[in-house]
Amino acid sequence: MKKILILSITLLFIAGFSSCTKEEIETYSGKDNIYFSPAVVSYISLNGAKVLTDSIGLSFSLDNPTITGRLFKIPIAVQGKASNVDREVKVSIDPSTTAIKGTHFTIPDKIIIPAGKVVDTIRVQVIRTPDMKKSTFSLVFNLEENEFFKTEMKTRVTNALTKKTMSFISFELTIDDLLSQPKGWIVGFFGTFSAKKFFMMCDLMHLDPVIFNSSPGAVGLSIPEVQYYQSFMKRYLVEQKAAGNTIYEENGTEMLFP
Repeated sequence: MKKILILSITLLFIAGFSSCTKEEIETYSGKDNIYFSPAVVSYISLNGAKVLTDSIGLSFSLDNPTITGRLFKIPIAVQGKASNVDREVKVSIDPSTTAIKGTHFTIPDKIIIPAGKVVDTIRVQVIRTPDMKKSTFSLVFNLEENEFFKTEMKTRVTNALTKKTMSFISFELTIDDLLSQPKGWIVGFFGTFSAKKFFMMCDLMHLDPVIFNSSPGAVGLSIPEVQYYQSFMKRYLVEQKAAGNTIYEENGTEMLFP
């Protein structure tokens, strides 16, 4: 009798475990979620700090004038399992978008998460246009449900006091070509900032304009380098003037370095 009781309990346990396992598998077999991964995994670094974000800015302002566009990749990810087939991601352009498709940007007709993968990117070809020198354009993408993916991961509160939220299914890219004085431009060494002076200095010394995004002493820019740039440009302008080729600013005034 005791053996029969033990056997019965064992069979009931196995049956219960099988039922539970089956239920878990069936629950997980539903559609996976799709989301913008920069809101979950640190994507960019601001002043050395890794941050989570649902928006980012792209500026052509420090790019060489010959650059006509850039490829920008927005990471997306799947909450769930990899599939053995390609899965299409439904992406729409939010009505709040001010950038014009075909003029300011293009995207592929289809966004695919390849078979065997749970991460990929939306490849946005951003086109540099003259109107970006006067205005900033916004491009907002929305992820939507389809036969492959759900969008149940929507937002999370990032500041309980202000109720500020971060979106998992919307991502904003702002685009401009508005050149302003970069952080690394020291008036005491370089004088009044101008686009012509800035790009001439970069071209003559083969400098990447992006290094001037850093303050002096930070990575990519040092005080000795700043002093060298000043000395080089000052000597160059003097030599050009002596050769009868005085360099002028766009407004007609003579270009000067302190």
